[in-house]
Amino acid sequence: MRPAISSVVPRRALVIDKDRATLETTATLLKEQGFTVVTAADGAEALTIFARDWYPLVFAGRDTPTLDGFEVASRLRVIALAPVYIILLTSNTDALEHERGYCAGVDQFLLMQNFPGEIAAKAEAGMVALRRRRSLRTGGGDEPATVDLENGAHTARHLIGRLHAEIAQSARTGEPLQVLSIGIDTDDELAFARCNVNSSLSNTLLAAVHDAIRPRLDWVARLPAPAYSCRLVVVMPESKPSSAAAVEQRVRNAFVHWNIESASSDVHLRCGLATVAGGDAPTTALALLSQAERNRRARDTSPSSDQATPQASTA
Repeated sequence: MRPAISSVVPRRALVIDKDRATLETTATLLKEQGFTVVTAADGAEALTIFARDWYPLVFAGRDTPTLDGFEVASRLRVIALAPVYIILLTSNTDALEHERGYCAGVDQFLLMQNFPGEIAAKAEAGMVALRRRRSLRTGGGDEPATVDLENGAHTARHLIGRLHAEIAQSARTGEPLQVLSIGIDTDDELAFARCNVNSSLSNTLLAAVHDAIRPRLDWVARLPAPAYSCRLVVVMPESKPSSAAAVEQRVRNAFVHWNIESASSDVHLRCGLATVAGGDAPTTALALLSQAERNRRARDTSPSSDQATPQASTA
């Protein structure tokens, strides 16, 4: 029997920034939230401190001396022997900058425009994620890998990093990569009760998707969504052009008893597809996800269109 994994995470934080005022403000606010806080003025000093002790929560400035925030995040991922949640303080809102950060190991960004008002909320979100990561049991079985942003166990870092690697692999091999966005929505809060949903809506959709995809190659991301809706993204490496349409149809078949294909239905299931084919110009993970979601939203609401092959677009 596998030993139980403790989900207890000590409230200890490491704060790194070259600006003394930012450093002190962040430390003070975290201490008010019950954290024990250690500070560092540059990246090299921070790595030395971290190597001597475990700090589950790390706030790092983007432009710290010696090693910038991205390099600090990347090296922390290498030396950390236990889960660590990294929040990067930056004034840059550029999507490519954020994608670079996610790939380096950043869990979440705190924009300086929102500093210091969001420090407490970001810190608590980090602690929730850490507790869930420590309690997760991974490996074994044939269930497809799932990156779960909905329950806080994972962050955009996990999704962007994995998808970035898939895009790079597609470029190396010339094999196509497909990203299928799947969403269920309703405007009627009682609609799902009438459909006799025994578990959460997203769990129901996730189970249907798991049954429809290749368990050791395809993988799924569950995304946060508005009330009375859920969002999943299916990543399909080395897949045939017809593969996404087959997955969509199998998922639709799982919900056929909900009458979702009827124009009078209160529940709508729509999909959108983005693809990268061999020889395509390089793209980014965020661009690919955005294209799939735009194509999902663009789907006609008519039953005949909903049953059509998913729209495909090379991002």
